[in-house]
Amino acid sequence: MKRKFIFVVAVALLLFSFGGNYYLSSADTIADIYEYFASEKDSIDSPLLSKTIVSDKPDIEYFPSGKLKVHFIDVGQGDAIYIETPSKKILIDGGDRGNTVFDYLKELGVKSLDLVIGTHPHADHIGGLINVFQSIPVREVIDPAFIHTTKTFEDYLTLIDEKKIKFTVGRAGMVRDFGDGVSMSIVHPSSVDRMSANDASIVVRMTFGQISFMFTGDVERIGEEQILRSGYDLKSTVLKVGHHGSNTSTTASFLEVVSPQVAVIMVGDNKYGHPHQEVLDRLSNAKVDIYRTDVHGIIVITTNGQTFEINNKQPYQFNPPKIPEPPGRVERQDGRININTAGVEELQGIIHIGPVRAEEIIKLRPFDSVDDLVRVSGIGPVRLEDIKKEGKAYVD
Repeated sequence: MKRKFIFVVAVALLLFSFGGNYYLSSADTIADIYEYFASEKDSIDSPLLSKTIVSDKPDIEYFPSGKLKVHFIDVGQGDAIYIETPSKKILIDGGDRGNTVFDYLKELGVKSLDLVIGTHPHADHIGGLINVFQSIPVREVIDPAFIHTTKTFEDYLTLIDEKKIKFTVGRAGMVRDFGDGVSMSIVHPSSVDRMSANDASIVVRMTFGQISFMFTGDVERIGEEQILRSGYDLKSTVLKVGHHGSNTSTTASFLEVVSPQVAVIMVGDNKYGHPHQEVLDRLSNAKVDIYRTDVHGIIVITTNGQTFEINNKQPYQFNPPKIPEPPGRVERQDGRININTAGVEELQGIIHIGPVRAEEIIKLRPFDSVDDLVRVSGIGPVRLEDIKKEGKAYVD
């Protein structure tokens, strides 16, 4: 029966690419689903699914009452964002499978959720939603309808069915007015055909008065290029950096248009070297304040629609002050570089070491061994192995 249900859901997801919503049921047949879309096709463009109004003008001068609070939950290498509007409770992703997000919501006293957005079907985004669905009533799920073949995705769909949660396919152009001055626009994807799972991510821009947030899931370069061509208003106060700070996301052109004041990178210990130094440098050059869940833990941004505050945390120091090079450094003629004595320019002769990392190495030394370079931001096991294979870095 479960296999039949999952097959029917897969067919439904393909049909959902046309837009719309549906209450999934294991009793549904393919004929039922086709009949639904045939009979309801005229109602798909409902007020809640209206086209975004595109404008080059800034947001109107409107200062709402109440506060909007956005919690970037530290789930390690994954995403989970809880949003409290003056009257609604929204969750975007749930991190990897486990109780981290559920426990956090329980601690906040959350009894129900008005909306859950699963940005895309990777386990580090929807895994924790399974535990949430099991214990917290959810009114609606918005999902990109990108078919995936994992047990986690199957369990996620099965629970949406069992709990009779309204299932809406998220497509660019959908707008939700949550009242109290809170508006949410989906700016991506327009379709998921020929997309990778990451680039199929639902990307949401939420506004509250003069303050706006861009939540990007794991969207990468191709998705960002599509968003830039869409003509939607993308300028945002806060950017949730795409794909945990990978250099496959947050392109220079995308960053320029979004033009954030604050960037939040949701990242944990990982083998990929996230966040990549190129992205940190790009944000630094754009004078964006960086916050990271692996450095700051849970990050909470509270706004009244005019100003915002970030739970009393200082931004990540991606540009540490320059430290004078130690006197009497010894330069070797064999091309090897002593990480305990080399200067900033010399250290940049080592693979994966740019000016920012070179300054951080000087600040952190002495190092007991080359393996100790994992103390440097952005140098994980993979990059460390590259450095050791190159053979330039050494400790005397």
